[in-house]
This record gives sequence, structure tokens and C-alpha cells, in this order.
Amino acid sequence: MFNKYVLPLVAIGGVSLAVFYTVVQARQSTEKVTPVIPPPTRPTTKTKVIAGAGLIEAQKENIPIGTNVPGVVWEIYVKKGDYVKKGDPLFRIDERDLKSQCKVREAELAASQAQLHKLRAAPRPEDVPPLQAAFEEAKAKFADTEAAVARTEKLYNRQMIAASDYDKDRFNYYAAKATAAKAKADLERLLAGTWKEDLDVAAATVAQAQSQVESIKIELDRLTVRALADGRVLQLNVRLGQFAAMTWKEPMVVLGDVDRLHVRVDIDENDLPYFEKNAEAIATLKGRPLVRFDLSFKYVEPYVIPKQSLTGSNSERVDTRVLQVVYALPDDRPVDLYVGEQMDVYLKAATTPKGISLEAGPGASLPFDDVHQPALSAPRTNQPKTSP
Repeated sequence: MFNKYVLPLVAIGGVSLAVFYTVVQARQSTEKVTPVIPPPTRPTTKTKVIAGAGLIEAQKENIPIGTNVPGVVWEIYVKKGDYVKKGDPLFRIDERDLKSQCKVREAELAASQAQLHKLRAAPRPEDVPPLQAAFEEAKAKFADTEAAVARTEKLYNRQMIAASDYDKDRFNYYAAKATAAKAKADLERLLAGTWKEDLDVAAATVAQAQSQVESIKIELDRLTVRALADGRVLQLNVRLGQFAAMTWKEPMVVLGDVDRLHVRVDIDENDLPYFEKNAEAIATLKGRPLVRFDLSFKYVEPYVIPKQSLTGSNSERVDTRVLQVVYALPDDRPVDLYVGEQMDVYLKAATTPKGISLEAGPGASLPFDDVHQPALSAPRTNQPKTSP
């Protein structure tokens, strides 16, 4: 009895209650929720507006800095937010190896300079007296052998001595004469000083050693990475003991002149016909659409590039190309701005688009429709000819 009548009635009642509760809840109106931050909206104007995504950057653009020489970071001279001038050191790579090489090169330079000075200062005053004494001794021996050979020759002519004795004194005379000539030549060469070509070789050696020292010093100076422009340290991605490589995914230091800020705007290539350089432009911050900034045109980068800063919209194409236009932000700003912030930029569109005919409708003909096209010849067939 219970299973036959009571349980079906209970089931029907539960289903009816669930349907009633669902219908009542669906009819109730949901409470309107006001967003904490209103979404960005286009300016309310009667004219057409071009919208673009903007990115705040420094006046002289953000300058990424790496290292010219790979090595271990030995010392860091700056911190985030510091203002640096052109030539100020930022960080330094370990230089102990090059310092030791520099000492070796400097020692070689000192040795070559000393050798050049020695050659230029020749002859030494102490070297002259020994050669003069040797020359005087050689002259005395030459005079002695000359007198001896004269006597021996007279005796030989009278056949009073043997020919061997005469030959001995005669050869001693020739030897003494050559020795005296050599001593004289040595003395004259010493008094004449160093040969010019020897001085040139020594000077070239000094110049070579000097260039090697300067090369090492240049390499030492390159180990200290310096700022090449005035600016503020916006980002510091280098740490003590870090190995600084020449190829890096992110810059070690980013510099920028934040006294004047610019905003770089990406204008879609489809909106280029409506773009004018000196058109009015305003910008709003992401999350603060009510704070607006009047922009002044600076320049256009005349190269359309693939879009890089994607917004994540479903309708956004990855093959979209954009034209980058740079505007200057006003100096008097109601809020603080930071390099790298995103902005929504709105430009006043041109009333007459460039290269677009406003009279052309959906049924307008294409430019090549009016071109005369030659008639196509009938296709050939391989059927046999029939006689009439």
C-alpha cells in the first residue's frame, strides 16, 4: 500500500516543488553591480576616432645595456632609481686576469725602452779608454814588426839569414798591421755611436710594446660598463657574482630620461587611411579611464611592423601589422606616470580617408573588371575527323 500510493505522491510533490522554486528564482531580477573601476570608453565626440594601444617610454627611448666582455660581475656602482650622467660606471667585470697581463706587457715595455735608451746613449764613457789603449798597443806592435822586417830584409838580401826567418818577420808584420787597422776601426765605430737602423728597430720594438699595453688597458676599461647617455636607472637585472654573457634574454641595466615622457602608440594598418599626424590625441591610463592626458605629436617611425603587444582579444590576429607613432605627454600631470605603463590612446580620425572612395558601394566594380580579356580558345579533343 505504501509503495503503491504514498511513494509516487511524494515523488510528484518533490518534482513540483523543484519546478516551482526554479521558476520563482528565474523571475527574480539580479542586482546591478557597479564596477570598482569603469571600463575604458571612447571619447564622446561627433567625429570618428582611431583607438590604439600605447606604452609609456622615456624621452630618448629605453636604453637596454649589456656587457661587451663576458665575465663574472665583480662590482656594481648603481641602484634602481639612480640618476647617472654620460660616462658614469654602472658595473664592472672581474679584471684580475687582464691586470696580470697588463703588468707583463708593462715590464716588456720598460725593457724595450731601456734598450732604446742604451743605444741612444752609446758610447759609454767607460768603453772608450780600453779601445784607445788597444789601438795604441796595436800601433806599437805594428811599429815593432815593421822595424824587425826591415832589418830582416836587409840581412836576407845579403844572404846572411835563411828565407824562413825573413818570411816569419814579414808575416808578423802583416798580422800586426791588420791588428792595428782592426783596433782603429773598433774605436771609430764606438765613437760613431749606434747605427741608425738599430735605433729604428729598437724604436719599433718600443712602439709595439706600447701598443700592447694600450690594448690591455682598453680591454680593462671595457670591463667597466658605463652609461653612454644621461638618464635614470629604470631596471637593474645584474647581481654580484653573476656571469654576464654577451647574449642575454633581458638587459642587465635599462636607462631612460624620465624628465620628459613619451607614449608609443600602435595604430592598426586598417586605420592608417584615417590617420593624420597633427590630429588631436588624448590618452587614458589602464584602470583610470577618467584621468586623461592631452598628447602632442612628435614623430612617426616610417616602418610598419608586426604587432607585438597583444591584448588577448578573440578577434585579434597575430599577423596584424601596426604603425608606431610617438606622442609627448604633458609635463604637468595630475598623477604619477611610470615607464612601461599601458595607455589607451584615441586619435581624431581624418574626415576624408586617404585612398578610399566614399562613393564606392558594395557593388562597385574591381579595378581589373574593365580590362579587355582575350577570348579563351576551345579545348582540343582527340576525336577523329569525319568526312563530310
